[in-house]
Amino acid sequence: MIQSAVIGVGGIGKEHLSYMKGSGQMQVRAICDANEQWRTWARQEYPEAAFYTDAQAMFAKEKLDLVTLACPHNLHAPLAIAALKAGVNVITEKPMATTYAEARAMIAASQAAGKFLTVYHNRRLDPWFLAAMDVMRAGWLGDLYELNTGIIYGGRWESWRGFKKSNGGILFDWGAHQVDWMLHLAGSEVKAVSGFFRRGPRTEPERNEDFGTLRIYFASGAIANVTNTGLDCVQPLRYRITGANGTLVDEWQFDDKGKLKVHLRLPAGGKGTLEVDYHKAQKQAYYDNIAAHLREGKPLLVSAESAAQVINVLCAAHRSHDQGGVPVPLE
Repeated sequence: MIQSAVIGVGGIGKEHLSYMKGSGQMQVRAICDANEQWRTWARQEYPEAAFYTDAQAMFAKEKLDLVTLACPHNLHAPLAIAALKAGVNVITEKPMATTYAEARAMIAASQAAGKFLTVYHNRRLDPWFLAAMDVMRAGWLGDLYELNTGIIYGGRWESWRGFKKSNGGILFDWGAHQVDWMLHLAGSEVKAVSGFFRRGPRTEPERNEDFGTLRIYFASGAIANVTNTGLDCVQPLRYRITGANGTLVDEWQFDDKGKLKVHLRLPAGGKGTLEVDYHKAQKQAYYDNIAAHLREGKPLLVSAESAAQVINVLCAAHRSHDQGGVPVPLE
């Protein structure tokens, strides 16, 4: 069995534990959380697992094959590097880090240790994203002009997620998924990024912004806009992607029963609409891929380099904002 551990169980860490167990190939060897109150829960739910409040102590005592980091975003880099130096393969929640320098340091540590580093960009497996990728591969839209994605997702949570130091900013939660989607859907090299962020009049400087938007300029000539806002009263579309031959739209539904709509210009004139079924949900597939990589050497679903590119884009947006919103190149 693959000896596994999770750091951080106050939130999504429980989901990671369930997927480890669901793989049938991983044993939860240890659970770590800085909050001692989770010890009783861990003993009840995973009685075979040792509980720690200190990650370094866990790495020193336990012989682990894999650790998942489900902790505040600003802890991903130091904990990942510590795990890799201890000879443990690492999955970290998205976003990979809060700075691109940290992401690069994590990759360097992985290479030096000869252990893998990957990021939980599980929404590459979302039913709607897989359906949208089908449309892109089919080429129905023709040359892409503009890709848009937005969500009402405020930055003032009463937890570590509400603070810029620990979270990274308003775009470092859902925005990380959305940037990842745009990079895949556009299928083109990034030339530059611009960004704009705003706080409401009562938002303290240490908290996340209330509004954040960035624009990605692709080498193909297409642009992509990503917006997260706590100020809008109307939910935007998950996708609105326009090309020379048509437009794809999708609303925010979270099951696998929905449909994309593709509005096409017909060769003989006029317009037509196609509906594309979402794929079936594949919630267990990410951890099944990790097990297959460790057991059989199969490629990882998410490379560390592709996850670092998301951080590069997010950090470029903040550099752009600090320079008045002008487009800036990636590092």
